[in-house]
Amino acid sequence: MAIGTITQSKPAYLRVADVARHAGVTPATVRYYSRIGLLHPRREPDNDYRLFTEDDLHRVTFTRQAQALGLTIGDVKEILELIEEGESPCLQVRAMVARRLSAINVQLDELKATDARIRRAMTVWRELSIDEAAGDEFCPLIERIETAAGAAH
Repeated sequence: MAIGTITQSKPAYLRVADVARHAGVTPATVRYYSRIGLLHPRREPDNDYRLFTEDDLHRVTFTRQAQALGLTIGDVKEILELIEEGESPCLQVRAMVARRLSAINVQLDELKATDARIRRAMTVWRELSIDEAAGDEFCPLIERIETAAGAAH
């Protein structure tokens, strides 16, 4: 190559399997993200393969990190749209994560209440001698639990 010659390098494109491998996701996940508009692959003219850029790879890893914080794909799309518009999404991200934390705390409270009901039922069932349904009952263990639990208190 002669000195002073400028060569243009072709952008490095990645295929579905490459993006999946680098991001630690399945190829199906990469295809799904493409279908819903999180990624913007080009198409290889000869065989119609999807061609991804480093930006697409970054979007996949970003999406996985956001999901690890409890954000939804819809949240991620909103964040990426703000970025594409040149806005910083950080204030919105804080609000999204705060809402998600609140929802998780509600779910935790519900799970704790369910845990307590199950533990009470298991205690009551140890004392009951019900082996089969009688009459119109589907399962007396379930249908009689409130009565038996109320009597146990």
